[in-house]
Amino acid sequence: MPQPPKQLDPSRSGRHWFGAELRHWRVLRGLSQAQLGARVHVSGDLIGKIEKAVRACSAELARALDEALGTGGVLTRALARATADADTSPADADTSPVRPFPGPARPTPDAILTEDPPPPAPLPGAETLRVPCRTAEGRIIFVTMPPSGSCPPLALVPPPVVPAAPSVRDFLAVDGHPAERLRDLRRTLVRCDNVLGAGHVYDTARDHLRLIGGLVRQGTGADRRTLLHVQAEYAELCGWLCQDSGDERTARFWTDRALEWSHTAGQREAVAYVMVRKAQLAADCGDPADTADLAEATRELAPPRSRFAVMGALSAAYAHALNREAAVCHRTFDSVLGMLDQVADDPPARRGNWLDSPHVQAQRAQALSLLGEHESASDGFDRALRTLPSTYRRDRGYILSQRALAHLRADEPERAALAGLQALPIASATGSGRTFRALAALDGLLPAGSAQPQVREYRTAFDASVLHEA
Repeated sequence: MPQPPKQLDPSRSGRHWFGAELRHWRVLRGLSQAQLGARVHVSGDLIGKIEKAVRACSAELARALDEALGTGGVLTRALARATADADTSPADADTSPVRPFPGPARPTPDAILTEDPPPPAPLPGAETLRVPCRTAEGRIIFVTMPPSGSCPPLALVPPPVVPAAPSVRDFLAVDGHPAERLRDLRRTLVRCDNVLGAGHVYDTARDHLRLIGGLVRQGTGADRRTLLHVQAEYAELCGWLCQDSGDERTARFWTDRALEWSHTAGQREAVAYVMVRKAQLAADCGDPADTADLAEATRELAPPRSRFAVMGALSAAYAHALNREAAVCHRTFDSVLGMLDQVADDPPARRGNWLDSPHVQAQRAQALSLLGEHESASDGFDRALRTLPSTYRRDRGYILSQRALAHLRADEPERAALAGLQALPIASATGSGRTFRALAALDGLLPAGSAQPQVREYRTAFDASVLHEA
């Protein structure tokens, strides 16, 4: 009986990332390790070791693999990232600079990309946790710990209970077409994410994605294309959940899969939406060139007067802020608000319902902060918070953390600490890495030894929210 493929964690190192990419493209082309090795004149054993992150890949071999698999250079670019990010950290600690607050450890995405049936999902509570820890020198690091066992992760919407290898016909017999059922479940996961956080949702979304992968492999014709579209929607959700948890590497992995599957399904609007998400990820990583390029690609793909067109313009405005182009940034944001008014009366889109006035206000406030207009940014965050729906809990915490930084940069440490105190319990409850990253920065920037009680209270509360090195 063949062994299941080694589980890779693209978030751990560049070598794991490269192995996951190589495995994905090999399986996509329907090749065994031995067959691929023969095409590039190496042994199948070497291909297997590279996929398992046991052996490094040479630049010459990466180019040969790109040519043999028709990737368009994906592996050569992945190798450059792997070389720049060697996996040298010990298994039980991450001594890198401050990283975002994690939820439960990321299960690997490549299980759905194997030729064999995916292994069963781990039992609740089997995953380890990565938690923030303050070292003796005062730095924040993240350490890997076993679960407590007293409170297993919440399984919000378990996958449908079906036989081991369900087919589209199985669903049609009992519950209609699986695509609509799975989309309903995805909408529930999206709502739960903003209330409870990505850490409680990711495992369930990934399990659904495994199920969809099996259905896609069995599907034909229109059924297969429909399921590919659903598969892309779930991959995009997994990308967002990883992005909010602060795991940009795995977020890119899933978002790239979403783009590929949207193309394969022939869904032009879905492609436009995933391009928006890639632009948002590039913006989160502070890359103005990629943000601008992806925003322009979105606007070319999006139907006129659509939500997708507004999203592309919004990403373009933020790219101008990253480039410190104040005048054109303000003009673009003004045009975004005008475009949003034109689509406000349209029936709700299947995707992008988060695009509303509070979201645009929050994005503009962040852009103002990047441009150094911190007082105006604080006012913008206040306006966004006043109109934000109460169910957007995770988003409220993130906006509060950004408002705290804006107050601090406007030389208002007391107001910054108060906003931080409001955001900290939300960050801890939802596991939002983006929020915790801002709050960790706030902790480091607030004046040490301040006599202001709010500042002392925030620093004490933040310190209590992380473990301490023994």
